[in-house]
Amino acid sequence: MLTLLFACVEDTPAPPTLDEFMHLAWQHYASEDFTAMAEATVAVSSTFDPEEFPLQGTFTDITDDEAALVDVGWDADPSKATGFYVVDVLACSDGELEKALTNLHQEEVYPDNYTAYERSYTTDDEAYFSGETPVLYWDTTYSVTIPLFGGYTTSIHGGVQRIEGEWDTPAYATRTWAPNPADCQEEEMHFEQDYQIEVFYPSNEGVVHVYGMWRQFGVTADSDQDDPLITNTILDAMHDYFDNTSSYCASLR
Repeated sequence: MLTLLFACVEDTPAPPTLDEFMHLAWQHYASEDFTAMAEATVAVSSTFDPEEFPLQGTFTDITDDEAALVDVGWDADPSKATGFYVVDVLACSDGELEKALTNLHQEEVYPDNYTAYERSYTTDDEAYFSGETPVLYWDTTYSVTIPLFGGYTTSIHGGVQRIEGEWDTPAYATRTWAPNPADCQEEEMHFEQDYQIEVFYPSNEGVVHVYGMWRQFGVTADSDQDDPLITNTILDAMHDYFDNTSSYCASLR
């Protein structure tokens, strides 16, 4: 079990262009600047060689100003959260991907991830699906169990933005953040901060998924996300997300 849980994955610092893109994507999402998001996505896409996928590792911290773009309900220190990223291709069509992203029942998309899950839309879903608006936002409460260490329950704000650009089908950006620390079952486990930004754009190889996350987390009082074992676990779980998304897309055919 330990071998499976802590399987070593490659942890490579993000190239400067990719690092900058994840910060820009976070900022453009907050301002709902769809044109800037599309331009930044096109620019970063030219730096990728899909034959080198997956790319995965760590990137620079979220700044105080970037963290302030969302409403965190406590005196969090953004410098204590570490940036993690994975870039790879999803085997999804445009319609399949949109269904995966917007499904209220994410436990159907990721059946092995949650012990409980509840999502509700906070903006007009009919307006989004009819094309009247390019944004759909939601609130989520979910629970996760980590083998050997216990589990936690957390509430997050999330959403998706449909991005039109030079592609034949749309790109998408999603963002989530936790306004408060998670409620952990075990006294020593702690999960204080979680900010996530994801961009999905079509390519000849499939849908390229750029997944960035800043997280402050530990399984003991003295551990945090920079512990190599926890870093490996976070990156491995992020990569599993790609496989699960592709599997869900295949189930819709």
